[in-house]
Amino acid sequence: MTDAITKAMRERLERLRAEQEANSDYTERMKAFLRDRAARYDRRPITRREWDEAVGDTPEEFGFIR
Repeated sequence: MTDAITKAMRERLERLRAEQEANSDYTERMKAFLRDRAARYDRRPITRREWDEAVGDTPEEFGFIR
């Protein structure tokens, strides 16, 4: 009975270690994916003028400037 319990505990430990290693790899892959995506986009804050131009709320749109 002791041998069976010891064997079962070793197998469980092996599964846990394999799972932990797989999760670690997944975490690193996700971090790399996010770094790659973040580098593709301009993430700086935009000015009020840039925002207004993007949505069409410029003074010219409202007829304030001709």
